Amino acid sequence: MAIFFLFRLKAIRGRQNPLFDQKVTRRQFVDNLLQSKPSDEIRSGYIWHIGNLIEIDEEGLLFAAGRTTIASKEKFDEESGNFLEIDDEESPFTYAIYDRKLSVLAILPKSKLAPTTKGIARNIEKILNSSPLSKNSEVRIEISEIPDPEGFIMQIRSAYSVVGFKMEFGEPNPFDVEKDFHKPMESLLEATGGDKGATNISGDDLNRDALESLSRSVASVGQEAAARIRTTKGDRPVTKHLKGDPASFLIDKLEIPQQAAEIIIKLRHRYHQIRRAIEND
Repeated sequence: MAIFFLFRLKAIRGRQNPLFDQKVTRRQFVDNLLQSKPSDEIRSGYIWHIGNLIEIDEEGLLFAAGRTTIASKEKFDEESGNFLEIDDEESPFTYAIYDRKLSVLAILPKSKLAPTTKGIARNIEKILNSSPLSKNSEVRIEISEIPDPEGFIMQIRSAYSVVGFKMEFGEPNPFDVEKDFHKPMESLLEATGGDKGATNISGDDLNRDALESLSRSVASVGQEAAARIRTTKGDRPVTKHLKGDPASFLIDKLEIPQQAAEIIIKLRHRYHQIRRAIEND
């Protein structure tokens, strides 16, 4: 059995760069970037790579991410009868599945690469940002965890009252946010030339359905949210955060690339579970 964790991959343009206005969409740019198979020495002696790209379907792409290091190993030499220390190259790697339409990345953890999947994602982000294609185009790649919003939503639903809600937002996504509130905030950010923004809502008891929709929308784009809640009447409000376990899904038996099509179906299903309250907005 194997587990994949979900991340949002964003291509953020430089403010002076007309790249995405010249019929090169974010989707096309990221696809070109991955297809270029970038490599970079993230830190001394640790060279990270993107490789093994396989098209799964019209929207899905499988690739491998890993690093090359030179490690000293101890070995007994039969000919000389001596123990020796020799340099040997190691190249541990893991797999990632990317959905171009959703801009969602599923990463398989591997402890030999990083203690956490977030650490692997951070290094993939560094590889992509170090590419000449990103630098010359003045585009920054951002990879952020998609948190599982269910526990946060449960706390909102079960609270005596919700007296405050704060959400963060970033550059506009093509389609994939709650449209009544989240999308206008992203459009405002774009119009003012900002990179990130946040908004606060307060009241005696905020509407739970609307807050769930916003929470799912914020989670789906890898941003943060917080709610001020009273658990019982007369309590002082406490702050609960959307941050928590990253969204994930399980694969019973891992065989790559044979199972790539099955894995991307599970990726899409899990992602739509997160967004289910805003599917028809």
